[in-house]
Amino acid sequence: MAVVRRSDWKAACFGVLLPLAAFTTSVNAAEPTAEEALVRIFDGSVEGSPAMSGVEVVVLDQGKVVFDTALGMATLSDNGAATPLTTDHKVRIASISKLVATVGLMQLVEAGKVNLDRDVSDYLGFSLRNPNFPDTPITLRQILSHTSSIRDGDQYWLPRGQHLRDFFTKGTDLYDGGAHFAAAAGEAPGTYFTYSNLNFGVVAGVIERVSGERFDRYMAANVLRPLGLSASYNVCDVSGPEPEHLASLFRKSTDGGDTFAPEGPWHVQLDGAKVACHYGMTAIPRGERVVIEHEDFVPGDNPTLFSPQGGLRASAHDLAKIARMFLGGGEVDGVRVLKAETVDAMWTPVWTFDRAKRNGNTTGEDNPAPGEVGPMLSYGLSVDLIDPASWNLGPSQQLGGHRGDAYGLLGLFLIDRKSDRALIALMTGFADDPAAHKGETPFYRPEEEMLKWWLRHFN
Repeated sequence: MAVVRRSDWKAACFGVLLPLAAFTTSVNAAEPTAEEALVRIFDGSVEGSPAMSGVEVVVLDQGKVVFDTALGMATLSDNGAATPLTTDHKVRIASISKLVATVGLMQLVEAGKVNLDRDVSDYLGFSLRNPNFPDTPITLRQILSHTSSIRDGDQYWLPRGQHLRDFFTKGTDLYDGGAHFAAAAGEAPGTYFTYSNLNFGVVAGVIERVSGERFDRYMAANVLRPLGLSASYNVCDVSGPEPEHLASLFRKSTDGGDTFAPEGPWHVQLDGAKVACHYGMTAIPRGERVVIEHEDFVPGDNPTLFSPQGGLRASAHDLAKIARMFLGGGEVDGVRVLKAETVDAMWTPVWTFDRAKRNGNTTGEDNPAPGEVGPMLSYGLSVDLIDPASWNLGPSQQLGGHRGDAYGLLGLFLIDRKSDRALIALMTGFADDPAAHKGETPFYRPEEEMLKWWLRHFN
């Protein structure tokens, strides 16, 4: 299949964004092409799936790009002028950031500086034990597979001047009555799955303590720059030197808040005219160059500053390079980032849902209704393992990777290592709540439609 590039879609992005009537399927067409079907998902023509402000899509087959397209807008000025989105625009990719952060941690494992099965307290500089299961150590293997018994509570990030250990230390303001620990019987470390963002504050803490470097700088020096990427966990690394390459995240609403209003205007949810380099920092204008130096930096003291759980700004092309690295057994374009056996270990299930024992919360960050089974059914080392056959979407196959969901973005980073294929889809905003309409799977409806689109046209 020939590569479909963004240049084929200029009319969809310049001038009026919607509707895109020129690209809709004709009445006589028996089956829409991949391009036509994608436009229908983008503009909300698929019943139950809301229109998007933008979407970046890259598809890999046999490790090569076979589809490369962006639709919609990257930025929106005060006077309503839209800048067209491309697959090179960097967006906050939400929880896909966790998988990339794990690459940095696994490099330390390969170097013999970290052991996944050792008590994580040994690396953090403070004791991290669940007080409800005080005799059971918490390990990095459990943390990466979300079986650590660590919970998010009401907060899992910290501005400058606060300390990671206080989440877990009784008597501090951040302890929150022990809300960051599982308390129910059967949820001891290593036994029960519950997705937790705070797990990756701990991962970043280990990276900082072992390397001696600030998390964002370690990731840039050891993972992102060796891959030739200008992606960064520090948004100011992008917005300063390359302000035009940073895309905003959107939502349709009447007041710019959290309430959807499909007939309202588009409002920026994140990365608009101003950005904050890290939690708690006063936002600065795009294009303003700033180097963040923390003279009082103590490795591991507050590793959440640069949002290891969701703050990476990257484009679909950046993620395609990372996908090619995984498909290449840890190597891409002559650059080895991980050993092949490390990639195998990441894709090996650590936890699998047992329907009889109900050994996990499969819904992700949501609280499940009685009997509800969500999309998370098997997990490796920060790798969500998916089988489309679980929802009758096709033959059984193992897809591994990660999803992202924050500030209006829904992202899919999925790899089929057996057939050497991958899907990267970054949906940057919606006209209506993506959870408002159910489909055939527990995924958000736009995620489901993108997954079905990929399986239908490229598998």
